[in-house]
Amino acid sequence: MPVPQPTSERPRQLIRDRVYSTIREEILKGQLEPGEKINDADLTTWLQVSRTPIREALAMLAVDGLIEMEPNRYTRVPDRSPDVYRRAAEYMQMIRAFVLEHLDRVPADALRDAREHVADLLPRLLDQDRGAKMSFDDAFGALAAQIENPLITEAERRVRSQAQFHLQHPDAVINWDNIIRHAQALNRG
Repeated sequence: MPVPQPTSERPRQLIRDRVYSTIREEILKGQLEPGEKINDADLTTWLQVSRTPIREALAMLAVDGLIEMEPNRYTRVPDRSPDVYRRAAEYMQMIRAFVLEHLDRVPADALRDAREHVADLLPRLLDQDRGAKMSFDDAFGALAAQIENPLITEAERRVRSQAQFHLQHPDAVINWDNIIRHAQALNRG
């Protein structure tokens, strides 16, 4: 008898990826604060999973720059830095330019939805709303993923994580002109 085929096209999410997303979200929301030590045992209790997906997720978060790890010493949330934000924002600017040059590779419905979302964000971006800027970054991240280049998708996600985390430093300087120019270019495209 042949093995039944899945009926849903939705990809299965690994426990590690679910743990990664949950911890990432809590770091970006500030629930896990800069300088806070992270304990594997606390995370296993909180997330109700074994240590293996916890450690795998923490390793991914370390690559993203959202966790600092020193073996046998500590695992912690890093301090926020305006310099790290600046470097991440420069990289994000480059990725947005790439996305704008390759909009022809984005499915029409995803492009239409992104344009509508960014058009809604534009007044808040003009008012220099940092929350709108984070939503704007997420919208471009979704577009980058639609281009279907796994290297671009992975790099964008990691750099966006750093940018969104370090953006919360009070001295982080946002290039609003660049953000608005990219938002307007997406809507003109």
